[in-house]
Amino acid sequence: MAQLSTKTIQTIQHLFYVGLVSFIGYHLVKTAYYFLPDNILFFFTSDAIENFICVLIAFILYHYVLQIESLWKKTVYVVFFIVILVALASLKEYRIYNIHRFEKTYDYFTSFLGRSLLFYLLFYFVHQLETLTKYKTLEKELHLAKKQLLRNQLHPHFLFNAFNSLYSLSLKNSHETSEYILKLSSMMRYMTDESHPEKVSLSKEIDFIHQYIAIEKIRFGKDANILFTLANDTSEPRLIEPFLLITLVENAFKHGFYTNVKNAYVHIALVLDNHELLFSVANSVFKKQHFQETQRKGKGLDNLKNRLKLLYPKNAWLTISKTETEFKAELKIVLDDV
Repeated sequence: MAQLSTKTIQTIQHLFYVGLVSFIGYHLVKTAYYFLPDNILFFFTSDAIENFICVLIAFILYHYVLQIESLWKKTVYVVFFIVILVALASLKEYRIYNIHRFEKTYDYFTSFLGRSLLFYLLFYFVHQLETLTKYKTLEKELHLAKKQLLRNQLHPHFLFNAFNSLYSLSLKNSHETSEYILKLSSMMRYMTDESHPEKVSLSKEIDFIHQYIAIEKIRFGKDANILFTLANDTSEPRLIEPFLLITLVENAFKHGFYTNVKNAYVHIALVLDNHELLFSVANSVFKKQHFQETQRKGKGLDNLKNRLKLLYPKNAWLTISKTETEFKAELKIVLDDV
């Protein structure tokens, strides 16, 4: 259902009530002019009075009776309305046939009851427009809030790792400390300023990964076995949700380098084929670090899986494979145009 503004809904509601009151009022005045004061019985059994009573019953039911908490009071009101409709049906039958028969009275009663229910449904539909719109708005806000919550869970984990690396450099009094701080500052600016839109350009996400890898190379040395290869033209204007790819990169460094630097590696590859993005990250696994296997099922990958279900329910696939020496994650996403 298309989402309507509050002003539009109020306009629809006002037009509905003005139209309904005008219709009922016009018929009441017209009928009264023809039948009063000579034919009072015809006036009280006319279609105008029938519609007026049915609308009034529906209005009171919807706006008052259903708000009452006491079941006993609700029952009294319903019985009272049924009595009114039965009396109206009996009066109409007497006016037409000058006699009372159950079958005809029942027919008129069911007709009035159906008309009252129809008006009730009209009241319900018009007022549910606002409820449905509020529900859609709330659903959208909850969706955005969940996205933001999952996205924000990435930031503390990344910052924890980055500051640990910075601390290690400071202990060594490394001349690269200032360069590290500059790159980290640039990344934090992207995290706080550039990633607020729902989606960002793929090129910015790639630059962010380059910055991250550059920081890790400062941490582990220029000769560290860290590769990031790009296939095809990744400069094509494509949009992606921020901080999806970096999750796999972080996990690779956490379990590939942080466990054992010697002979460790992290190999990253990104292939963009038209709208299809294939992002693969492989890292070394060491037998003596078997306890890391349980940690590998931590928040990072779970967070990523939840975000993919939420953001790309039918356009993303994450595949994870493990051997005794390597852990590999492959992510395939169908991207949007800028």
